[in-house]
This record gives sequence, structure tokens and C-alpha cells, in this order.
Amino acid sequence: MKAIKSTAVLSLLVFLSTSAQAKPILAPLDKVDWQFSGDRFSCKLTKDLKFDGSVAFIVNSAQPYLFSFTSSQRPYFVDNVSLSVNYSPWEQDKPLRKLLQGRENGQHGLIFEGTESLHYLLNEMEKGAWGQISVSYNQHQEIKSWDIPAVSFAPSYQAFKSCLAQMLPVGYEQAKDNTFLFASSDSRMSAEQSQMLSDIARYIRYDQGISALLIDGHTDLTGTSLDNLWLSRQRAQAVADELVALGIRRDLIQLRAHGQRYPVHQGTSIDANQQNRRVQLRLVREGA
Repeated sequence: MKAIKSTAVLSLLVFLSTSAQAKPILAPLDKVDWQFSGDRFSCKLTKDLKFDGSVAFIVNSAQPYLFSFTSSQRPYFVDNVSLSVNYSPWEQDKPLRKLLQGRENGQHGLIFEGTESLHYLLNEMEKGAWGQISVSYNQHQEIKSWDIPAVSFAPSYQAFKSCLAQMLPVGYEQAKDNTFLFASSDSRMSAEQSQMLSDIARYIRYDQGISALLIDGHTDLTGTSLDNLWLSRQRAQAVADELVALGIRRDLIQLRAHGQRYPVHQGTSIDANQQNRRVQLRLVREGA
């Protein structure tokens, strides 16, 4: 390797390669950094590839991890898209591990989805590994690849991890309208339902704009009207009591029992009964 002159600017090679030849794109190392942004519902790590687009790791409440890439040099037609981890980016023969298949996202973009694989890539980049995106277009036998450098990655990743630890498990779209199904003649909630209700309660405690919680209890069409009215109230009360135990003010709760009225499915088939034995929880925001 030729000696680097002391007056030269240290540069990072971000490679854009094809099956014909590699085309290095230079970006000064002191300008290669990662930017963090986030709140209680979204955490994001972004990096401008300077001369060739940008990349971003994105995590939203109750959604899988996403990795997005945008480049004006992406082939217009794409057949195969992959995201890999490069454990030794400075070696000539780079050992790569393919993590995810991606898809097109608009004319210039690519997107990858997968919580486990992207979490693994993030942790490996914290240790110094790089990511690599590869795109191929079979008709032209063309392969292009972009290296995703981990230079100056660790500080922003620490902020990203802190954001993840404080992220609410659900946002308004996931919390605003939920249905809980019950077994026949039962008003007990399952462990899974209790966990979902706990996640919703965390959101309600955070969002000061929630002005009311509407809890509507229902039964299937079997049994007497009087028994069903009582059972639907027991189911709605079970949801309300659990919310209060989770720290929700009781004065926010509006509880209604409908018995066997307003079925979502007519008849008494197994499927219809299962769908009709329900409690619907809806959140009302001020001004909505």
C-alpha cells in the first residue's frame, strides 16, 4: 500500500461496485457520522452517504424494525435485494453474512424488514462491522453494492438504545380501538389480553389528551337476554377494573353492557359465538 502523505485528508471509501468493476466514492472520515432522533413512539438512526444517498434504521411502536436505503444510482429495475453484515470491511476478501432480503421502495429506494436480523446488524456494527446492500438486475447481469460504514456509529447507537428502552409498546393507532374475546360464560381475561391491556394503559397514562375510555360488553346469542346482559356487564367490568389497577383514573371510564344486542355475526355457529363474546375498548381524544 502506498504511504499516505501527511497533508492528505483521510478518506473513507464507500464502494459502489458492479459486476464489471468497482467504483469507489470518497467521503472524508471526519464527515461520516450517524444521527439519532426519537421520542416515545419512534427511534431512528440515519446517515447521509454524502455522494450517494442515505440509510436509516427505524423502529416504531409495535412495529418490526425497518432499514431503508435511498440512492439515485440504484438500478431502475431490481430482481434481487439483500442486506449483509461485513465483519472485516478492511480485508480484501470480505466474509459476508446475508441477513435479509429486501424490496423496492419507490424509484430510488429499498427497504428491509426484520427485527431479529436488524437488531443483530446493529449490534455487530457497534463492534466495528459494516453493513452491505447488494442489488441485482438479472437481465443486465448487473450487481451493485453499497457499504454501510460503522464509523462514528457507537455514540449515536447508545442514544438509539436508550430510546428503545423508553419507547411505549403501542402508539395511538394500536391503542385507540381494541377488542377482547371471552370464553363461553366467562368474564376472565387471558394472560395475553392482560399484557395487551397493560400496554394500552401505558399509552393512556402518557397521552394527556385522552378524555374518555369507552368499554362495551357483549355476549353471543345463546342464553337468556337477562343472563346475557349480566354477563356482558361482568366482562366490561373486568376490563375496567384491570385498567384501574394499572393506574387509569376511574372517572375516565364509561362502561356499557349490551348483552346479546349488536352481534358482529348473526347465528350461533362456533365462529359467530366466539366473535360475539367480546369487550370493545375505545379511546376518545379531546377534540376528536
